[in-house]
Amino acid sequence: MTQTLFRWLSLLVLLMILSGTSLTYAAENQIYTIKKGDTLWDLSKKFIDDPYYWPNIWAKNPEITNPHLIFPGQKVHILDGRLEIIPAYPEAGKQTGQTIGTDLLVQPTINSASEELITIKSSGSGDGFILTDEESLGILVDSVDNRILLTEHDIVFLKMKDISGVTVGDTYGLFGRGKLIKHPQTNQPIGTMMNNLGFLQITEINGETVVAKIGKVFREIVRGAELFEYIPQRKEITLQRGTTDQGGYIIAARDEKGTLSSGDIIFVDLGSDDGLVSGNLFYLSRPRQVSNEIIKQAGEVQLPDAVLGAAITIETKAKTASAIIIKSVDAAFIGDMVSVVTD
Repeated sequence: MTQTLFRWLSLLVLLMILSGTSLTYAAENQIYTIKKGDTLWDLSKKFIDDPYYWPNIWAKNPEITNPHLIFPGQKVHILDGRLEIIPAYPEAGKQTGQTIGTDLLVQPTINSASEELITIKSSGSGDGFILTDEESLGILVDSVDNRILLTEHDIVFLKMKDISGVTVGDTYGLFGRGKLIKHPQTNQPIGTMMNNLGFLQITEINGETVVAKIGKVFREIVRGAELFEYIPQRKEITLQRGTTDQGGYIIAARDEKGTLSSGDIIFVDLGSDDGLVSGNLFYLSRPRQVSNEIIKQAGEVQLPDAVLGAAITIETKAKTASAIIIKSVDAAFIGDMVSVVTD
C-alpha cells in the first residue's frame, strides 16, 4: 500500500543519548542541520511538539518534492513556535506562501493557528458535488419576468418537496446537473456532477407558493435549477487527523480539467461513509512504469508508487468528497490514486 510505504519510508528517528540522558534539542532561534533519517514529521514533533505542523513547512518549500525525503546537510531555523528551512542556494526558498485560485485558508490545528499554510484568492465559482443517493429539496420554477438567465437579487418562485419544513429566511444552494461520472477503474456509474450555481433566501410563503431572492451567483442560473442544503463556501480548513486507511481514486475534477496541479479542485471516491472528514490530508500517487527492457534484464520488480502531490478534503458526501490540491510534484490525472494520511 502507498500509505504504508510513505509512512515507513523515512521513519527512522535519531535518538541522541549523552551520558545516559536524552540530549535536549536545539532551543529557540537556533539552527539544526538535518541528518540522515529525519523527516518533516520528525522535525515538527521534535522541535515544536506538533507533528501536524509539517504540511506548513512542505507547502512553503517548493523544492521539497516529497515530504518524507529531505536531505542531510539542509539547515532548519528554529523560531518561536515554527520552523523554517534555510535555502541551500540564494535563489531558492524566497517564496513564503503560495497563492492559488480559490478562497480557502488552510491551517494546522495545534500550536500554530496563526501560521498561514496557503492563501488562495477566490475564484467565485463554487465547488459542487457528485450526486449519488441525495435528493433535491425543491426546484426553481419561474421568476417575476421573462428573462432566460437569472442573476443576483432576482425574485423567483420555488416548488418545494416538503413545504412544512420551509420558513422565511431559510437559505438553499442552487445546483445544475452536469455530466454522469463513471469510475475511472471500473467504468461503472458513480453519480451526476452537480455544479454550484449560487444560493437564494426565502422571502415569502403564501400557501404552496414560495418566493425567494437570489443571492450570490457562481454560474448561469435558469429555471429548473435544483435546491439542496446550503453550505457556505469554506474560507478556512483545519487539518484533521485521518481515521481511515482506505485508498481510493480521483474520479473527477471541477471544470472538467484534464491535467491537475496545485489549486485545482478534485473529487474522490471516498466519503463520510469511509470516515473521511473535512481537513483530512491525503497523498496523490500512481504506480511507476517499468520498461520492458528492464523487465527483460531484471525480471519482475516492485517499485514504490510515484508521489504526485497532496490534497486536503474540503467537503464530504456519503460516498464522495471534494478536495483541493495543496502541493503538486507532478501533474495528476483522473484515475490516479489517493491515500489518506492517518499518522
